[in-house]
Formats: sequence, structure tokens, C-alpha cells
Amino acid sequence: MKRIALSLLLASLCGVAQAGSLVATISVPAITFSGYDGQPLGVTGAQNHGNWGWLSTTSAGTFYATYLGQESGYVNSFSFGSGNGTLLESNALGTTISQSVGNDGIVNFSFSDNQSASHVFSNRDQGNPFGFVIMAGQSSTYSQFGRFDYLLGFNDSWVQGFSGNTVGDADYDDFVVGVNFVSAPVPEPETYAMMFAGLGLLGLSVRRRKSHTFD
Repeated sequence: MKRIALSLLLASLCGVAQAGSLVATISVPAITFSGYDGQPLGVTGAQNHGNWGWLSTTSAGTFYATYLGQESGYVNSFSFGSGNGTLLESNALGTTISQSVGNDGIVNFSFSDNQSASHVFSNRDQGNPFGFVIMAGQSSTYSQFGRFDYLLGFNDSWVQGFSGNTVGDADYDDFVVGVNFVSAPVPEPETYAMMFAGLGLLGLSVRRRKSHTFD
């Protein structure tokens, strides 16, 4: 009986499911751009269109961001909210940071350049063209650093050399990250039944052993 009880408990510990996902809410139509090059091109391959939008999760879990390169006139960065981690241009390609997402909702992160305290573009801010796009080609496999749910390409506020305009080069390769989300394991309903059955059998086994000891 004791072996059966332990088997039920072990089975209950394995009976969990991954629930929830990372969702991109995008504006349409897509925007197109050119000039995507430098480090990001070598890592992600060519990109030339994407969408404004924001990322949210449907459950608790862990959000990962991986640095995929930059090609910029300014010094840019990617940060999680509340001081939970930052990616910098000085990081090695493939550097990954993560933050726990306790509840479903908008993920707390931002891109910024080093020109002004106001040059911070947070998730759900709409760009035009300063900000990030959710680039086409998401859910693809990149040989160097694995698979990403989405690619995010940031365009900073650099306009030097573009006389008469205020949009700079708008190529969305100034700072690029790949993002993934792993939901927290959620016990399946059958798991609770097996766990309680196992605990009950263990309790019965202990009581029977005590009874035999006193006999």
C-alpha cells in the first residue's frame, strides 16, 4: 500500500500543465522600413516590416529578454520596471535577463536612449517613429540563440545627418531584443485527486503500522 501511495504522490507532482501565453496586441496596417543592418541583421536575418503594439500575458510566469544587437548613433538600453534588470549595448550578444510576472496583464519594460530623461518608450506607448515595433518573423528559430516568441526593434531619437526631418533613419535596428514567456506550471484537476488519494493512503498506512506495533 505504501508503494501505491508514493506512486500516486509522484504522479500528482508530475501532473502539471503549462497554461498562458505572451500576447501581442498590434495596430494595423503594418509599417515598412529599410536600412535594418549591423549586428541585428547578422543575428535575426533581414527585417523590413512590423507593427506598433504592446505585449501582455494571460497568466503568471517569467518573461525573458535576450540582447540581439544594435546599430545606432546613440547609446540605447532595454529595462524591466522596478529595477529588475537592464540590457545595455556593452552586453555580449545573447545576454538574457528575466522578470517574474505575477499576474496577467501588460508586461513592464521600456526602451530608452541616452539623450534625455524623457526619451523612454514603455510597453504600450505608441511610437511615431520613436519607439519599438513588434517585427514580422516572430515565432521563428534563430540558430545562435534559439527560438523567440517575438522580436522587438527599437528606433531611437537620432536625427543627425537627416536634414529637414525629425524621424531619423527609422530602421528599427538601434536596439533589438528577442522575448519569450514561460507560464508558471498550473496543476491539472486530476493532480489534486491523485495527491489527496496518495496522502490518504499514506495516512492509512501509518495508522496500520502503529496498530501493529501496539498489538
